[in-house]
Amino acid sequence: MHRRSPRALAPSWLRALTLSSFAMGGLLVAAPAHAAETTEAPATIVDVSMQDGELTARIRWSAESSALPEEVEVLSYDGTDKPTAGERISPKAGEESEVKLSGAVREPWETGWAQRLVVREAKGQELASQAYDVSLACEDEKTCQLTAAPGISASREVLHVSNALQKTLGTLDKELGTKEFDLVHEVARREPSLFGEALSYAQGRVKYGPAEGCQCAWETSYARSNTSGTTLGAAHDLFARPLRQTQASNARLSAQGSSRVTLTLRCSSLGSILFQHVGIRQPGGLVKPVLMPQPVYSTCAGTCSGRFSHFGRITGLATAQSTTPFPPPTILNGTAMEQSSYHLGNALSPLLNETRYAPADSDFDVMTTVSNVSSGSGYVQTSGEAFYAYNGNASTWQPQGRARGGYAIAIQGVAVCPGGGLNPIGRASDTATTMGNQTSLNNSINAFFGL
Repeated sequence: MHRRSPRALAPSWLRALTLSSFAMGGLLVAAPAHAAETTEAPATIVDVSMQDGELTARIRWSAESSALPEEVEVLSYDGTDKPTAGERISPKAGEESEVKLSGAVREPWETGWAQRLVVREAKGQELASQAYDVSLACEDEKTCQLTAAPGISASREVLHVSNALQKTLGTLDKELGTKEFDLVHEVARREPSLFGEALSYAQGRVKYGPAEGCQCAWETSYARSNTSGTTLGAAHDLFARPLRQTQASNARLSAQGSSRVTLTLRCSSLGSILFQHVGIRQPGGLVKPVLMPQPVYSTCAGTCSGRFSHFGRITGLATAQSTTPFPPPTILNGTAMEQSSYHLGNALSPLLNETRYAPADSDFDVMTTVSNVSSGSGYVQTSGEAFYAYNGNASTWQPQGRARGGYAIAIQGVAVCPGGGLNPIGRASDTATTMGNQTSLNNSINAFFGL
């Protein structure tokens, strides 16, 4: 099988900057820092969920009104990338909007459980996007309702699995060995709350997975966490500034976050498939019966081996403004700090590690690629801090501090299987940013994948 090297996948401007060396069993290609995007993202999708049976998005708009169009369109796309619903809204600078997309999630058991949301302006330019995973939450074994949560992008044949389900599947592999087991019921017996997700996972596995014999299929999971109360993971925007010109005030904002993407090759042998009608609740209370598979599998050693190539990119910006009295000197009452690191697998030592401090505005934008390694996991960790102290004197400049960060993680796996395989290549990626560089992050991932 022919594979292009990371240098061949990189755009010309990246290849011109790269420094390569052998590290961690594969080729490491790192790009030095260059100027980061300093504008604010016009729109940031901070959450996706199902409320009252309808897909609901929470969108934060830029505080800079000049960056916002008068009207935008929020669109949903199903697993086949067909548009399913849309709403036009007028963004308001510095505020958040909650948008309900009626009918956005339609029969995901037919159209795919991995879907996406897009915010675009009237001319078609994309302002923000967010992948989301649809699943099931069940009252009992007979009645379920659709759920949605932010997810990551992956090639269509890659199954999306939550961390909780991935751990439970790993437990089944260890405990049951080569014994046959009913996947849905064995998952639910150990973790009853995962019954609904096990149903949707089993349906996707039967649809995209192996038909017979010991075969292997791609799965991806991700984890995002932060202390800011959003679903952005390792991305954040901390803006500390006075809210009133005539009132003394101060604030110190801080946040820590992490984002991890994992791509794995799971091998199993399909014994049989049972089918059961499950009632899936629709908007308005109607319950629709759907025939869902409950496959019986056994874990097998498999004849496929996976090797992985990784791409990581971290961006950050720390800006600050302090009061400048007359006569000088300046009073240092506005500061910021932004730190970010990118790691491979479970390694504590980062491949990328950047920190910037303000009062002097400072940014970073660095990236790296690693090829032909055995680990299918990568993660980004960030921390930020913004501070100001204001004496309430409106005749002086008002102090402020701001720390922003974003990232891109991408993994490509190649399965080497004697006699070929169903899906020899699997891809997964994740991005989040509060800066105006979403398109740039997406383009760098596409370049890495050679798309």
